[in-house]
Amino acid sequence: MNSLFNQLEIRAQNMPDGLALVSGERLVSNIDLLAQINGLATQLKQTQLSCVGLYMDNSIEWIVADLAAMKLGLTLIPIPLFFSEQQIRHLVNDAGIQAVITQAEWIHNFDYFQPVNLPSMQLLMLNNAQQPNLAQLEKVAKITYTSGSTGNPKGVCLSTKNLDEVTKALATGIDGLGIRHHLCVMPLATLLENIAGVYVPLLMNSSIQVEPLSKLGFTNSSSFDSVQFMRCVELTQPGSVILLPQLLTSLIELKEQFPRCFNSLKFAAVGGGKSAKAALDKAQELGLPVYEGYGLSECASVVSLNNPAHHKAGSVGKVLPHTKVRISDEGEIIVTGQAMLGYLGLDDLNKALDNEEVYTGDLGHIDAEGYLYISGRKKNLIVSSFGRNISPEWVESELQLAPQIAQVAIFGDAKPWLSAVVTPGINSTFEDIDKVIARCNERLPDYAKIKSWLKGQQPFNAQNMQLTDNGRLRRENIFQAYQSQLNALYAGV
Repeated sequence: MNSLFNQLEIRAQNMPDGLALVSGERLVSNIDLLAQINGLATQLKQTQLSCVGLYMDNSIEWIVADLAAMKLGLTLIPIPLFFSEQQIRHLVNDAGIQAVITQAEWIHNFDYFQPVNLPSMQLLMLNNAQQPNLAQLEKVAKITYTSGSTGNPKGVCLSTKNLDEVTKALATGIDGLGIRHHLCVMPLATLLENIAGVYVPLLMNSSIQVEPLSKLGFTNSSSFDSVQFMRCVELTQPGSVILLPQLLTSLIELKEQFPRCFNSLKFAAVGGGKSAKAALDKAQELGLPVYEGYGLSECASVVSLNNPAHHKAGSVGKVLPHTKVRISDEGEIIVTGQAMLGYLGLDDLNKALDNEEVYTGDLGHIDAEGYLYISGRKKNLIVSSFGRNISPEWVESELQLAPQIAQVAIFGDAKPWLSAVVTPGINSTFEDIDKVIARCNERLPDYAKIKSWLKGQQPFNAQNMQLTDNGRLRRENIFQAYQSQLNALYAGV
């Protein structure tokens, strides 16, 4: 990330009083930001740590800690606030995290033996029996953990080259739009916001507005107050934001009700899940500068992006110049030139080549003009409208532990929460099913909770084509049979 740190030096020298970060009434100038980064890096260096977690709400401190660790060459692991206690424990042990940078309100989530005071934050030295594999982490600048298609998330290991290449490509893609101020809407622990919402604005001499997620209208990973979000946008007047599909829906509804709002926006990127073409068309009709993109953590986030110069509704844009895409004979999207170093724990982590291919699991095609289209997923992975990856088999297995449920199929792709089609067990009542689901939800992270369900008209079986001969769910057939009822569960959302 030499290009970013060189730019931070230039900003501090040429525009020392220029605005870098804003949070509420707090203003951080270019020279102050550089001083805070250097100061924290000096303190962290004295600890001789090599693998550190970062667990905070969106804040100035989060950004400073992230940049200080990168400047120092520490392997940094952002920990999403929406992870369950079990997922946090897995992450800490999986990576052998030695310490966590956090704030007072979050220290109860960790088993630590010594706190070290840092500017406006604390460094918790962890009681962790696992130690990091230093040889494996030698080239790893950041490990981003996915929300986990199963219970335990996987650590995607990225190099400074991965991060630098995508940062420069994104900056080039939106250059010339006159964006001077970016509002961080997604959690900073999300790789997309971390790169496109922090590194890119700083590289482009823009300022960043960073507020606690509650001020943006989020109460957890699947609840959102759209009016609060609108107030925050109108107060801060950003030129750019990054949205998930569910937030795009809210943005459109608000723009229809309050046509004078959101006029400061010059670029609203949408990613993290597929958006409906009708929603994108409606946004353009309302004058909202919404542009869909596509990417995945295994390629350091963004792979393709629409922009004002190259835009085709329904596509996810043209592939950015730092990487390449090809389509397999089966229609799978395969990315080359920007592969991660690997998943944490693999023996050959640091043997990844620049030209290694990443098989995305997404199906799509590229048209004659070079626009990439996503048509579906090769596997059954559910991607919620809040961008969380969820394996339906994982949630189904949790529910089927109870005798009150004979069969269950989980749905919720591009929806704000999960729903279930249930075949009740013998003599089970609706109240029994409600109680089972409630108990199951206590074990699941917020984004994987089941918030609605309906009773199947008949058991899934091979005769009605809802089971294979070996007993596996035919998900598409089940969905087609209950599509209208499932959609009705989300009516009014």
